[in-house]
Amino acid sequence: MNALIVNLNLSVDKTVVVPDFETGRIFRVGDTVTLPGGKGVNVARALRSLGLESPVAGFASGYNGRWITERLKAENFNSFVQYHSAGESRVCYTVVDRRGVTTDLNEEGPAVPAAAQAAFLKKFSALSGSFRAAAVCGRVSAGLKKGFYASLVKLAAARGCFTVFDTSGPALAEAVAAGAEGVKINRFEFQELCGCRFSPAKVAAYFERWRRAGLKTLIVTDGDKPTYAASPFGLWRARPPRLGGVKSAVGAGDSFMAGFLFGFLNGFDFERTLKLASGAAASDCLSVGAGFIDRAQALAYAQKAAVEKIG
Repeated sequence: MNALIVNLNLSVDKTVVVPDFETGRIFRVGDTVTLPGGKGVNVARALRSLGLESPVAGFASGYNGRWITERLKAENFNSFVQYHSAGESRVCYTVVDRRGVTTDLNEEGPAVPAAAQAAFLKKFSALSGSFRAAAVCGRVSAGLKKGFYASLVKLAAARGCFTVFDTSGPALAEAVAAGAEGVKINRFEFQELCGCRFSPAKVAAYFERWRRAGLKTLIVTDGDKPTYAASPFGLWRARPPRLGGVKSAVGAGDSFMAGFLFGFLNGFDFERTLKLASGAAASDCLSVGAGFIDRAQALAYAQKAAVEKIG
């Protein structure tokens, strides 16, 4: 069985390379990469490159929302989009300079009406039974009622569907408390979640605290520094492979999630799964545009990632 990718706050993603970018100037840009996006769409795009087709579910609104829906269809993604008319779906801009350093300007997006929320949860309940995993990724949509993320966890659990989250703030805390089985976040999101400074020991301690609630995997990435992952198999450190000529790191975390999901769904052991996730993230860094990886390249970099059990 496959994974359902939940990207609630879908977006129009625009990426442009401006080699000499600096603030306070006017730039005439050439080619712009414009795609339907959000972290979940990036995950689905990377999963496709690894050889796994995964549908995308979320909210869309206004003219932008119709464009997102049409483009997902044009890219042959199966999508379950709950459309509403309360404003325009967000636009996210990424400017990449010659060093691969990015500047992001991300709109929040409109508040989702209560009726659309209820309709989505009903749709999600019906869908989740058809998938082995549901990955809930990306920025929280405005206006979601308290308990929405807990409902996602409980509805999926009732259908035997593993849930893994890559989000932040109160919504993530709500999901963990409700019994989310997996969490993949970055260092800063972890610090916000646990209210403490990041350290491998803190990752292990947070995992043990919430293990009784249902948490089975906690992964904390840190850019080009080691990733730490806690699971019932212990605490692991994954050192990413060295890269030269990084074009853009935007989306690397989403490709990491794709590698994790691919390994999980194919029954890989934890070490092999972390290696693949690290390789997928590395491949993403060598392209402009989030979620674009090369399968052969990802597999090659996976062999160069150093994964070890440290606790």
